[in-house]
Order: sequence, then structure tokens, then C-alpha cells
Amino acid sequence: MQQVRRMEQKSSIEETEMIPPYPPRKLYQPRNGLKPAISHSHKVYASVHVNGDGTIPYNSEKSGKLGKDRRLSPFDLLSDDLVVKIFSYLPTDQLCKCACVDRRWYDLSWEPHLWTHIDMSNEKLDIDRALRILTWRLSRETPNVCLMLEKIKLSGCEKLSNKGLHVIAKRCPELTTLEVAGCYNITNEALYEVVSRCPNLQHLDITGCPCITCIALTPEATMRACPLHGKQISLQYLDMTDCYGLEDAGLKVIASNCRELTRFYLRRCVRITDVGVQYVANNCAMLKEFSVSDCRRVTDFGIRELARLGAQLRYLSVVHCDQVTDVGIKTLTKYCNKLRYLNIRGCELVTDTGVEYLARQCNKLRSLDIGKCSLVTDRGLEVLALNCPLLKKLSLKSCERITDRGVQMIAANCTDLQMLNIQDCKISTEAYRFVKRHCKRCIIEHTNPGFC
Repeated sequence: MQQVRRMEQKSSIEETEMIPPYPPRKLYQPRNGLKPAISHSHKVYASVHVNGDGTIPYNSEKSGKLGKDRRLSPFDLLSDDLVVKIFSYLPTDQLCKCACVDRRWYDLSWEPHLWTHIDMSNEKLDIDRALRILTWRLSRETPNVCLMLEKIKLSGCEKLSNKGLHVIAKRCPELTTLEVAGCYNITNEALYEVVSRCPNLQHLDITGCPCITCIALTPEATMRACPLHGKQISLQYLDMTDCYGLEDAGLKVIASNCRELTRFYLRRCVRITDVGVQYVANNCAMLKEFSVSDCRRVTDFGIRELARLGAQLRYLSVVHCDQVTDVGIKTLTKYCNKLRYLNIRGCELVTDTGVEYLARQCNKLRSLDIGKCSLVTDRGLEVLALNCPLLKKLSLKSCERITDRGVQMIAANCTDLQMLNIQDCKISTEAYRFVKRHCKRCIIEHTNPGFC
């Protein structure tokens, strides 16, 4: 009985290993010049012969003997081109199931261009084994490597281990995107192998992987690099949110190896300090988006270092970095005057002065979160309203000193406002209705049951 249960629990992806070993066939090539089999407003091209009574005969040459006519199914009318097109909209697990239907579907479901992207997020199966089977099958036409495979998403696959990453590193040299968020068993060693053997990797999400403390090339890859220029990791997007084992020393190595980063997220990497932020600012000159939210050891010194990025920086989040003050905001906005998004929620030392610096220097600001900045008053909002008319999102959550006057100034001057958060603010129904009148598309988040 236990053996039966184990067999029933196998995923469709694992079942592909049990698909009958059909003899190899030439790779499918889309055909041109096919005539329409039936006349409809949208053409459907047939790849089979159809009898006058709507039946399709068995091919005696292929079957070895004549068979009785069988009733035509809708899919028998479709050409290989159209079936492959339909298959292209299916998720990975459904595509694997299609391979179990019959010989024709088996052949078509394994067309290489259907497998540029694998998404097995949140699967509970033996993901290491599933990756081994899939990559083996996809590399049959190009021995040992999957040249078409570019994106792999495995977020939430808790059973993923270093073995699975080694398979990816070995067989997917053209990989550009890898998402393994929440795969807490993977370690530095396997990640080194991936970034070393996948030179085109640009997007990496390792959110919630506490064992990852560094990203670097393997010694072998480093030795192969040109001694004059060295070898860089080509990552442009890196999300290390909740990698709470990361420290400044590891961040130094990452920053020096990933100089092409444009988006870098370190939310809740609680061991990071100003020193680590300095390494990032000095090495990642192309950085456009950066987050150190809930990294409470980051202070005005770290913010001053980020100012080195200048007008390149468009997005910054320092949520709950409660040692950041008006001084840091002043330095930042002086040099990073093209900021579009700033989140300083919970930076309780920021006052109207900091908001005024921001408003006057960054007048193209689109989104601002000053929630829980309890020292900000209507005065700061007035300057913001007069200098940032393009503002679309504003959060004032728990700003206890904000009143109707400040909110009405924002509504009157920022008429393109799309989102306003006034939860736990002392705002009247009159001010609420004023916002609704002046900002027609604005969604207002509030905690007052009297608003309607």
C-alpha cells in the first residue's frame, strides 16, 4: 500500500520519465503554404486528410494495416503549427501532461522553443529530480546542454537543494533569469557554480535564502578570466531580501563582482551597516534602484555615500532606518535630484526641513512614503504640494500632525494623484471629499468608517 501511495504522489513532471520511448523524430519545423481545411472567419490549417463524412482514416503505411475510420476530433484538424502555438500558452506542468497523451502530442510538446521558460514555483515534488529529468529531455538534440532555456522560476520550492542548482549550472549555459526565492537549502557553493557557468545571467532573485552570504565566481572561473580585465558577473537585477546572513564583508565581494547592477534590494538584511552601503556606492555606478529597508544600522553616513550615485539613482527605500535624519536627506537630494521614488517610512527623525529639501530639489518626484514620520506637519506638505505637481502616490499613514489643511493643499496642486494613504490621520470628512473632487482617479486608504 505504501508503494501505491508513493506512486500516486508523483507529479506530472516526474511522470514524463515514464513516457513511452518513441523513436527519435526530426525537429518540428513550421510549414508554410498550408491550405485552409475549413472556411471560417479565422483560418484553421489542417495537417491531415479528412473524409467527406467528417472521419479521418488511419494511415496504413504508418500503422502497418488498415483500420476502421475513427471520428475526427477537433485537435486532429489543427496543423502542427497551431497545436504548438496553443501549447505555448500552457504552464510547465500542463505541458508535461500533454506529452503523455499520444505520439503526436509527445513530439510537439517537446519542441525546444516551447521551453525557453520553466516555471515550477511552489511545487512540492522532488524538484532536484524534476530538473534533472527535464533538462535531460531538453538536451537530447544538443547533447548535455539546453541551449533554448533562458528563464527558470523555482520560488517556493522548499525541496530545492544544491544538487538542483548544479544541474542548472551544468546544462543551462544560456540562462538569463533565475528565481529561487524561499529555497532556504541552497548555499554559496551552488550559487557560485551558477553565476560562473551562466555568463548571461542578468536577473537573480534569492529572497529568503538565509544560507547565501556572498556571490562570487568559482576559483576555476576566475583563473579562466583575462588577467588584464578580470571577469565580472553580468547581473543587472539582484534581490537579496531576507538574506539575513549577509554581512558587510560579503556585500563587498558582491559589489566588486557585480558592477553592472541597476536594481539591488537588501530589505531586512539586518547585519548591513554604512560600510556595506559604501561598498555598493563605490562599485555599482549604474545603480538606479536600491533598498536597505529595515536595515537599522544604516545612518546618514550611508545615505551620504549613496549620493555619489548622483542623478542615476531613481528609487530609494530606507524604511525604518531610524538613524536617518534631515542631514542625510539634504545631502541625498542635492546630488540625486532625479529621484522618482523615495520611501522613508518610520524614519522618525525626519522633519519638515527634510521634506522641504526633498520637494525643492526633486521636483519630478512621483511617489513618496513619509508614514510614521511623526515630526512632519502641514508646513512640509505645503512645500511638497507647490514643488512636486507630478506626485502620483503619497502615504501619510500615522502622521499625527497632519491636518485637513495639508491634505487639501496636496489635492489642489497634485491633481494627478492616484493613491493617498491617510490611515490613522486626523482628517475630516470634508477634507476627504475635497480630495475626491480634485483628484478624480485617486484611491484613498483610510481607517475612518464615516468616510463614504
